[in-house]
Amino acid sequence: MRKAMAFPVRFVTNGQSVQTTSRDLDEGSVFVRCVEPPEEGERVVLRLYLPGLAAGNPIQAVVRERLLEGREAGFRAAFEDLSPELLGHVRLALISGDAAAEGPEAHARAGENRRLLPRYLDRFRVTLATGQHRAPQAALNLSASGLFIETDAPPPVDEIVQIILELPDGEPPAQAQAIVLRRVLPGGAEPAGAGVQFIGADDAFRARLDGYLETLKAR
Repeated sequence: MRKAMAFPVRFVTNGQSVQTTSRDLDEGSVFVRCVEPPEEGERVVLRLYLPGLAAGNPIQAVVRERLLEGREAGFRAAFEDLSPELLGHVRLALISGDAAAEGPEAHARAGENRRLLPRYLDRFRVTLATGQHRAPQAALNLSASGLFIETDAPPPVDEIVQIILELPDGEPPAQAQAIVLRRVLPGGAEPAGAGVQFIGADDAFRARLDGYLETLKAR
């Protein structure tokens, strides 16, 4: 059973690590979003940020599919010798309910918190960069896989953007690459803006974001 599902993924190949997110998951593989995917046949080491998995749980995998454009950019990593414990966590994620399949393009409403990874309503400053254009905006909600940015001029769906998060935690701004998965134009019932999913960052960004999400969880 393959299910569309967004959660953080770390992969390492040729000594380089990338923090990104998933597109879908099944018992034997995960599709990892990224702008510059490794070549087919390359071996990678994965870390799936699924509930219950400790930080030291590496997964050996091999690249079986490589896509280079738009929303589909990334690669499918086929698991090798998945331990019974890791397989159990993957199966649990797959049966966690249809709400888990909702990516960051889904607009969070007050009180909603039923996804595989929780989404928190929170407002802070975000700089959205497309090409040479940079504009300060406001974040409406945040999760481990992405956020919704309020703006009257949302970028087109599938556009790759740079985002700078000015989290209210006293630390310097955090930067990541993201893809636009949802676009809401002005004039409707919902706030105008863009739902984006993280597709490129470093370990410092992931540690920073996870730390801030823990403070939101404790509210």
